[in-house]
Amino acid sequence: MIARAVDAWTRAGDDDARARARLVADLVVGAYFDEDGDRRRAAALAQRRAQVESWLRTGGPPPAALRSLQARALARRPFHWPLEFPEVFLRAAPGSDRAEETGGFDAVLGNPPFMGQSQMPAELGEAGRGWLLDTIPGPHGKTDLVAYFLRRARALLGECGALGLITTNTVAQGDTREAGLAKLVADGGRIYEAWRSREWPGAAAVSVSVVHVAFGDAAAHAGAARLDGERCELINSRLHPAPERPPPIALRANHGKSYLGNKIYGQGFVLTPARRAALIEADPRNAARIFPYLGGEEINTSPTHDFARYVIDFGAMTLEQAGRWPALLEIVRETVQRERAGLKRRALRERWWQYGEKQLAMRRSIAGLPRCLVNSQVSKHLVFAFQPTDRVFSHALYVYPLTSYAAFAALQSRVHAAWAWRLSSSLRGDLRYTPTDCFETFPFPPPSAALERAGAALYRARAAFMIETGRGLTRTYNALKDPRQDDPALARLRGLHLAVDRAALAAYGWSELAPPPFVTPVAARGRAAARGFEDAVLERLFALNLERAADEARARAG
Repeated sequence: MIARAVDAWTRAGDDDARARARLVADLVVGAYFDEDGDRRRAAALAQRRAQVESWLRTGGPPPAALRSLQARALARRPFHWPLEFPEVFLRAAPGSDRAEETGGFDAVLGNPPFMGQSQMPAELGEAGRGWLLDTIPGPHGKTDLVAYFLRRARALLGECGALGLITTNTVAQGDTREAGLAKLVADGGRIYEAWRSREWPGAAAVSVSVVHVAFGDAAAHAGAARLDGERCELINSRLHPAPERPPPIALRANHGKSYLGNKIYGQGFVLTPARRAALIEADPRNAARIFPYLGGEEINTSPTHDFARYVIDFGAMTLEQAGRWPALLEIVRETVQRERAGLKRRALRERWWQYGEKQLAMRRSIAGLPRCLVNSQVSKHLVFAFQPTDRVFSHALYVYPLTSYAAFAALQSRVHAAWAWRLSSSLRGDLRYTPTDCFETFPFPPPSAALERAGAALYRARAAFMIETGRGLTRTYNALKDPRQDDPALARLRGLHLAVDRAALAAYGWSELAPPPFVTPVAARGRAAARGFEDAVLERLFALNLERAADEARARAG
């Protein structure tokens, strides 16, 4: 439909032809935004096509009905690249005056809006976000806006061209990487220059990444690759000076060892210590269904990872069973049932006395264990802590049925930290840890007595330090990473962290890799050394992940 209108424009080149082409293009866009659902949109597009073809056969001015539909579309200010730049995107085919799509820009430069995937529905509307998903193949809805700009910039280039964008630092992370840079590299793109993290020169206190990607002959003439200002052989979609690697594979050895905490779906379950005390005083039996309640904030801010709240928990009980604690059930009935009355999910409305997601598999996995490891979903530093299993963990925590200091050491080491930061995404500079990406794929080091001893020494010294100073994990690691802090106790903890790193590397058989000092480097040489260590560790971890996945596959087949 658009091609026919463009044909008319290309042949005539007059204002009327341009107006007709824009009207047709606006109608196509309007068919999407005026309806919802694929079927209704397809029907609207077919109807408009028939109307346009009928109008074009008359040779007369467009009817009022089409003008009205166009006016609605214009409210969204559509921009049609082939119509605005026909000399770039269209040409007459040899031996014909019919226009066909060809070419594209030689270069595209941009600074896309910094918008995370969680902001997109509110900022763009559901229809606007749906348009991106439907018109730019590949992204699956869990990506930041920059991925769509990268894909659109590629679509605007010719076979030979280059793009350069200032982006959020999530461009090389998680789903945003898979939907954006990874697709461009798979399409033959060569990342020939990039900055992984630079402070934004403006007023906003944010860090940005800068990426340059070339295609076709432009890639061959782009010169040597440069990453963070330093020459390197090549740059992959994770902005790592190494070949492009497939996504790591979840390992069967890690299956059933990581869980999300409980999603209670109702603040009425939560009790203050004072209210718990009153309920137990009124009926001591209530203590059986009231538990300590722990979230990410308590883990990261309390020097003892202690809880400050309690929660009513009926588990998977029926309503009749929960009725054995009438006072507690009445609290939940008066609060949670009312909260959930308007929810769409039927199970939440009908089973109002139960948590929305009770995580029964997680509960079974830690039942009978003296303790388990936990970490916050979002945190400034990747930190793990042990917790007793007699409490309810909130959905702000991930839970691991691991009890050994060797497991703690492996996860707390900078070997795992490099893996987690590379495969996770970030939120305002904080780490958004995702077990499916970071834990299930992580090739753990073989357990060793040295790793157990190093983990125990670090954990005990860290716990004592936090109690003595009244600092939680976040404040403790702020100080540990700050090279200006020269407290002897901090120096000892840094040494214990180095011992954990060395024990982990030795368990892998990588003792020749030397971990850098356990501080945030300030000088360029220190930053380069830290990057070099991380890059070397990551290359070996990616290779080890594939090796172990292949071993597991052979074991299953045999």
